[in-house]
Amino acid sequence: MSIIENKGFSLIEVMVAVFVLAIGLLGIAGLQLSGIKNNQTAYVRTQATELAHSLAERMRANVAGTETGDYLGVSALDVNGFSTMGSNNNCGLGYGTLIGTIVACTSTNMAQDDLYRWMELAKTSIPQPTAAVTCTTPAGVIITASTGGTDCPRSSTHSITISWNEQDTTNGLVARSMSTEFQP
Repeated sequence: MSIIENKGFSLIEVMVAVFVLAIGLLGIAGLQLSGIKNNQTAYVRTQATELAHSLAERMRANVAGTETGDYLGVSALDVNGFSTMGSNNNCGLGYGTLIGTIVACTSTNMAQDDLYRWMELAKTSIPQPTAAVTCTTPAGVIITASTGGTDCPRSSTHSITISWNEQDTTNGLVARSMSTEFQP
C-alpha cells in the first residue's frame, strides 16, 4: 500500500468514533431523563403515603371524633385552591372555645381542624390532591359521611385514599392514588 491510497482513512475513523459517542451520549441523556421522572413519581408517592399515615395518626389521637365519623368524607380543592373539607378552628394552636379559663375544642372541632391543616399540608406536598376517608363497620357496612351518631365504633376499619394528578409522557395527565387501611 502506498501513502496515497491511505489518505483520509483517519478522518473516517474519527467520524465513526464521534457518531458512536454521540449515540452513547443520547442514550445516557435518555436514561437520565427517565431517572428524574421516576424519582419525581417516587417522591410524590412517598409524600402521599406519609400524608395518609399522618391523617391516620390524627384520627387515632382524636378517638371520639373518629368514632362519631367527624373525619369521614371527600376532600378536594375548589377553584381558588381552598379545601372543601375541614375548617380552621385553631385547635392545634391552643385556641378554640373558651370554657371558664380553659381553652378547649370539641372532638368535632378538632377533627375539622385536623382535616383543614392536613389538607393545607397536602396542597404543598403533592399536585392537585384529593382525599377520601371511609369506614367499614364490623358488620361490613361502608360509611362515607357522618350521620351525626356513633358511625364508626372502635372495631371499624378506616380507609384513607389519596389521589393526585401526575404528568405521564405517553398518556398526558394521569390520575394516581394510594390507599391505606387502619383501625384506630
